[in-house]
Amino acid sequence: MSVWETGLAMVVYLIACALQGAVGFGANLFAVPLLALINPSLVPVPVLLVSPVLNGLMTWRERGHVEKPILTWTLLGRLPGVALGVVALQAFSGDRLGVLFGVLLLLAVGLKVSGLAPQRSKKLLLGAGGLSGFMAPPVGVGGPPVALTLHDLDGPSFRATMSPYFLIGTSMSVVGLALGGQITGQDFVTALWLAPAVVAGVALSGPLRSRIDAGRVSTSVYVLSAVAAVALLLRSLL
Repeated sequence: MSVWETGLAMVVYLIACALQGAVGFGANLFAVPLLALINPSLVPVPVLLVSPVLNGLMTWRERGHVEKPILTWTLLGRLPGVALGVVALQAFSGDRLGVLFGVLLLLAVGLKVSGLAPQRSKKLLLGAGGLSGFMAPPVGVGGPPVALTLHDLDGPSFRATMSPYFLIGTSMSVVGLALGGQITGQDFVTALWLAPAVVAGVALSGPLRSRIDAGRVSTSVYVLSAVAAVALLLRSLL
């Protein structure tokens, strides 16, 4: 990767981490399509490798507002989802999976906005965690299914619950990719270059949180999830 590609990738990921620091998710769904355009080697593995750093910082900052039952059920669902995602990554092309996930996300957003989506339950949390885990290894984006399920939480609770979910969940994805032989030494080097952008992005996000907390969590979740769906479809079809 060239110097300008590395610098541009760091700027993109800094903005992405500031976004997640303010909202509670969205870093990879914002960054992955752009990073793929800069250099395909940046995704999905390097962003998954550096994600625990981002989510570790946010888990510490947002501690005290975690919805523990919700966190438990979504993580229980994510574990088998990650295993299926690693298998899918080896068996199918990323483009095919991107189209599938993009369509599913658009349907989920439509159901939420229309009010037809089922109420949050243990089964729904398990399913959202499973789909999130399934999406993460192949395409590097796994947040929207869980975020859509938790969209009605207040800002601090949303961020506090999503952050440890991502911390543990992305660590599961990394372990799954490692066991599947999908991680190279160059992936670790690339992730190290992105790490300073994570720290800077989280620091910059602090003043933005109050704007999101003022009744804008649901709107942010809907918009970011819809953008993620469209980006996955465009990336996979073009």
